[in-house]
Amino acid sequence: MTDNQVQNTGDTSSLDRLIFTSFLAVTVHAMIILGVTFTSENRASSTHTMEITLAQHRSLVHPEETDFLAQFNQLGSGTLEEKKLLRSPEQSRFFDTEIRDIREVTTKTKTIQNLQPELATVIDTQNNYRLKTIRNETKSESKEQVQLSQIESSRRRSHEIASLEARLEKQRAIHAKRPRIKRLTSLSAAYSIDASYLDSWRRDIERIGNINYPEKARQEKLYGSLRLLVAILPDGELKEVRMLESSGQTVLDDAALNIVTLAAPFAPFPEELRETTDVLEIIRTWRFQQNRIQSF
Repeated sequence: MTDNQVQNTGDTSSLDRLIFTSFLAVTVHAMIILGVTFTSENRASSTHTMEITLAQHRSLVHPEETDFLAQFNQLGSGTLEEKKLLRSPEQSRFFDTEIRDIREVTTKTKTIQNLQPELATVIDTQNNYRLKTIRNETKSESKEQVQLSQIESSRRRSHEIASLEARLEKQRAIHAKRPRIKRLTSLSAAYSIDASYLDSWRRDIERIGNINYPEKARQEKLYGSLRLLVAILPDGELKEVRMLESSGQTVLDDAALNIVTLAAPFAPFPEELRETTDVLEIIRTWRFQQNRIQSF
């Protein structure tokens, strides 16, 4: 073996020892460090912690088992199986599993605030629409009431008109049943087409009257005038005789009525007179003077 080989062998042994020694040192330090760390964690875990909360109401009874420390006694209640710290004295109005940024809520609040005028406008519009609807309904009801009133008034008028028509028809029927009366006086007879019949009747009355002039009137020289209404039927029969104006002398009045009765029946109506007359009323003035009767 040469000197160079011996020197190389010695250097190799020294290097191996250095490496081994370094590895051993690193291993020992690692064990020490790990050992200290584990011990420190075990000690930290043995630290006693206190859970403190704020009681929301005071209880006079001391609870046998307590979950938290507080400023005074409070008997707990609830529906959770595990104890939980009270986070807030007020109950949340909504439940959400997501934590949200306050600015988002502010934005939403601002959005709601911005929408409030629009909502108010919508509400006002709806209220106005309801008011308009109510007014329209009221107007419709008023119109319906007016229409009903008009219909009722029309019905009443119709009933009244029908009643009046019935009365008029009844009057027409009565008038139709009533005889057609023609009244002749000394004035109208002068212009009447029935003047010939009236003149013939007058001559008959005067003839019968002069024949039957009352004797008492002659003896006592009673004179006077009176007015009679004589009603004659178409066949000439006497229907009625009525005193319109008395002479003031009973003898003369009775004599005039008796003369008319004696003169009946009179001549029948001419055909032309029958077509227009059912009863002919002749009003004449009778004058008793100088033992004679005169009709005019």
